[in-house]
Amino acid sequence: MHPSLYRSPTSVILVDAMAGAVIGMLALVLYPITAFDGGDLLSFLASGLLMLAAVALRRFRPAIALALVWLATIAHMTFGLDAGLLQLGILAVLVGAAHYGSRTVLVLSGVSVPVGSAIAVLYLISVESWVWDVFGAGGPMLGAVPLIFIGGLIFSALAVPWLIGLLARAFRISRESRERRAAAEREAQRSAELAHHERARTELARDVHDIVGHSLAVIVAQAESVRFIDSSDSTAVRAAVQTIADTARRSLEDVRAVLETTGAVSSDVSGAAPVTTEALDRLIDDVAAARPEVRVVRRGDGVVALHGLAATAIYRATQELLTNALRHGASRAPLEVERTIDADAVVVRVTNSTVPGGDDDGAADVDERTGTGLAGARARLDAVGGRLDLEELPGGRFRACARVPLESARIGVSS
Repeated sequence: MHPSLYRSPTSVILVDAMAGAVIGMLALVLYPITAFDGGDLLSFLASGLLMLAAVALRRFRPAIALALVWLATIAHMTFGLDAGLLQLGILAVLVGAAHYGSRTVLVLSGVSVPVGSAIAVLYLISVESWVWDVFGAGGPMLGAVPLIFIGGLIFSALAVPWLIGLLARAFRISRESRERRAAAEREAQRSAELAHHERARTELARDVHDIVGHSLAVIVAQAESVRFIDSSDSTAVRAAVQTIADTARRSLEDVRAVLETTGAVSSDVSGAAPVTTEALDRLIDDVAAARPEVRVVRRGDGVVALHGLAATAIYRATQELLTNALRHGASRAPLEVERTIDADAVVVRVTNSTVPGGDDDGAADVDERTGTGLAGARARLDAVGGRLDLEELPGGRFRACARVPLESARIGVSS
């Protein structure tokens, strides 16, 4: 059975069985008019039951229906019955076979049209059917013209239903193709939406990780530095507390901004706020204020505004590199931060010691420090044509370098 009929197979069979019953009843009512011998009634009923079963299964099981209609036809000829309304069932089965049958059934039903037409002509001649009398060509010796005419009429009567079924089959296949294409488009759209939401979730997780991780690292470093401030130096203590408050405030503002933009299309960066070199310098200055022995080198004059995904990538990468140095570097060892802007790229390079003076000081090894944060920074930079380089240096030093090309950042320079 064709899949389009799976939803209501019982109703399909009942409707087709009723159609077969109607054909059988009409043929039975008109049975005396066709001038059959009364003794052939049982043969007529046997052939009629096979035809009724064929019509009932013409859509549900078109292959079986085609076989049954041939059995009914063979029985009809074996019993010597003449042509009647019962043969209308053949037309119904041909429609169903061409419409719902497999390719094999379609071919067999198509072959049945000329073969059945030839057999029908020969059989009607052999039984001296009433058909010849209707067309004025009675008698065993038939002329060529009536023979060709009646043969063509029988062929047309069988071919037209088969062609109607074939046309319906073509329309059905076309409709199903459109439905499959529409379903595929809906599934593709759904997959794209899921992928978009997954990207948004990943971006949100990265942003929150970078913002909160950097802020907490600066706050912790600044809080620890208070221990080394002379208790009588209230100005230094207030400055440290102010730095902690400013860092926490900026962190809250950044997180709020990220949450407000959640769900925006990540590829649409036309309205994204620019990231200036001043913002990068502020990140560096926060770390410099929180750690002793921080050496900062800035190369590149003027204020450069970075736009698009590249701006976000270098900003978040800078956050992560500084956070990584604060968390995993030796707390009393020198920390070098270099920010360079030239004609080709923006480069941020952070170098810290992991073994100050032979004392491990709780610093993490390289495998530990190359975790989720740096992996996220590398993914961001790779997406905009940049890169992240990690390098172990002699003397227990570690260097991380983030680079993004200015061309991908769509820069604008102001004095």
